[in-house]
Amino acid sequence: MIDLDHFILPESPDAEDYLIGTYLLRKELKDPEEILKLAVMMATEQTTGTWIRVPGESADMIERFRGKVLSIYEIPDTEQFTNSPNGARKFIIRLGFPWQNFGPQIPMMLTTIFGNISMIGDIKLLDVHFPKNFVKQFPGPRFGIRGIRKLLDVPVRPLLNNMVKPSTGITPEQGAELLYQAASGGTDIIKDDEVLGNTELSPVLQRVERYMPKLRKAEKETGEKKLYAVNVTDEPEKCIKLAKAAVDNGANAILVNFLPAGLGLITSLCRNPKIKVPILAHLDFGGALYASPWHGISSALLYGKLARLAGVDLLCIPTPYGKFSLNYTKYIQIVHGLRSPFHDMPGVWAIAGGAIKQGHIPRLFNDLGLDFIIGAGGAIHAHPMGAAAGAQAFRQGIDLMMKYGRLEDQEMGEELKVAIEAWGGI
Repeated sequence: MIDLDHFILPESPDAEDYLIGTYLLRKELKDPEEILKLAVMMATEQTTGTWIRVPGESADMIERFRGKVLSIYEIPDTEQFTNSPNGARKFIIRLGFPWQNFGPQIPMMLTTIFGNISMIGDIKLLDVHFPKNFVKQFPGPRFGIRGIRKLLDVPVRPLLNNMVKPSTGITPEQGAELLYQAASGGTDIIKDDEVLGNTELSPVLQRVERYMPKLRKAEKETGEKKLYAVNVTDEPEKCIKLAKAAVDNGANAILVNFLPAGLGLITSLCRNPKIKVPILAHLDFGGALYASPWHGISSALLYGKLARLAGVDLLCIPTPYGKFSLNYTKYIQIVHGLRSPFHDMPGVWAIAGGAIKQGHIPRLFNDLGLDFIIGAGGAIHAHPMGAAAGAQAFRQGIDLMMKYGRLEDQEMGEELKVAIEAWGGI
């Protein structure tokens, strides 16, 4: 017999008391009741009990603390039972979890939403609905889109970000010169590569000491404000300590590899009153979590609402244009999750990167509007005329798109022409 105490209509729970997880499930089922039992098990496993009802699970406990099955949809919506050729059937399942079970924090929230059940077979977490009274207890992005525009005094146009290349194997002095070249050419934000941490060859504080004077020099020469995001990724305690030291020594932004380091660490950095600089998060490790169509967490959720809830200000995201080959729809969904209204959370900058070249500029404008950042490494540092020219080429392309809505050949600068000749358009 199916225990219907665990089923409620989606309209029934108080929307402010529950987080709602949406899952894609593929399962070979023989028992007609099996999918209902499985949904109940999923809701129970992540809250009050286990695969079977146990003593102590009172009606009051179930009502207040146990996960609830809100809906089950089969794909396709078959009314008569028929086995598919391989016996597998596909479902969308929505479960509600009382968030008083874990409170306003991400690690235990993810443990509840997708902990043990992530290992029950072919199941993927597609989305989580977050109520306003849960979201408002997070600090959220300190700056976001509007705040970064104000910091840089760039009210309208897209921004340009450069990753210092070579990524590793360079000294702070060498990196400072590479930063200067990119910054003097018109780059707004320069960041360490994600693989360059606090190393013996290039310690974080030495990079801050060498890079920031070069950044100020470029600001003075160009008349533009700029940010340098130093990579402070480490174990949580070390990361927070390093971030504080970097800011104390003049760093005006920090970079964190937010998935290997942990979403909860980002929130801790945001809550820290001594780290009042923008947080730029890198996308690495994401493929291990989202690449399978039947396992993991959807890239749209991972890079969208979850990153935003954690509190990043700028986020490198995969694109369909370069080396990541992300599904185009997922790409747009990620940007939607970063920028669309999300209670009172500020919007987050999407840094579109991964072998992005100057010829991609029109497509980026077409897909993303104006509130995006071009993330370019090789297309700046490997420009045939030098890194400054590589940055200039991007800025020339941005200016032409702002003025004409296209890369007007007759007004194309030499730097942009050379880049397109070298690497082509879209």
